[in-house]
Amino acid sequence: MTDHWNAIRKHWELLGAPLRPPAQVVEAYNRELDLAQSHVVMFGVTPELAGLGASMTAVDESLDMIAGIWPGDTDTRKAVPGDWFDLPFSDASVEALIGDGCLSVIGAADLRCRLFASIARALKADGRAGIRLYALPEMRDDPQDVRALAMAGAVSTFHDLKWRVAMTAIGDAPDYIMPVRRILEQFEALFPDRAELSERTGWELPVIGTIDVYRNSPAVYSFAPAAAIVEEAEEYFGDVGTASTGTYGLAERCPLLVLRSPKRLD
Repeated sequence: MTDHWNAIRKHWELLGAPLRPPAQVVEAYNRELDLAQSHVVMFGVTPELAGLGASMTAVDESLDMIAGIWPGDTDTRKAVPGDWFDLPFSDASVEALIGDGCLSVIGAADLRCRLFASIARALKADGRAGIRLYALPEMRDDPQDVRALAMAGAVSTFHDLKWRVAMTAIGDAPDYIMPVRRILEQFEALFPDRAELSERTGWELPVIGTIDVYRNSPAVYSFAPAAAIVEEAEEYFGDVGTASTGTYGLAERCPLLVLRSPKRLD
């Protein structure tokens, strides 16, 4: 996975919404979690979220990601290497925790549940957490409909399209997981002529080419429906809900999962 994230780091500036959170998402974290006066723990080093809270500690396993995209430590924020499943904080010590898309990049349901357990252990009794989801819709897209939408110029960004393509490739995969190589295969089947896609949409070829990071990657992603994730989270939190993160392209599939009242299961 380290090589996968190092490859993503190298073309970070070519990425956009919904992969990178727009201003509406930043506002949603603040609105739903009331972060202004809190010390915030963040999974990953998402630069757009680095200014949230009164102070912040970001945790990422990849030193390359910390070096490459974290906007830098200050008196009120720092990034540290660490394991999301074994956080470097005492139990019941964290006021607020956030993560952007992190449930999709860790894989299957057992790992999602391990992450929920890690969050529940770390949060104070009155703490709260928010994780933006990349959630499979209840009504699946037909792959050809996705192609037609894109070729008509009706998809907001290439990265919006990439997630739409990914969600058509899941099929009946258990736990809604797939190797990221499968996303690239589905994309190439639907859009064999990248120059034509670029001409129809106005997306530059280097932006479209960011999908090639998946070609030899061992990474596995998941796109579980929001309802399934809520059900999993309810084993670890007494108060679980979702909230809108805005009106940007694909926002309806990127709700904020809000977690409160952690259960002490140990």
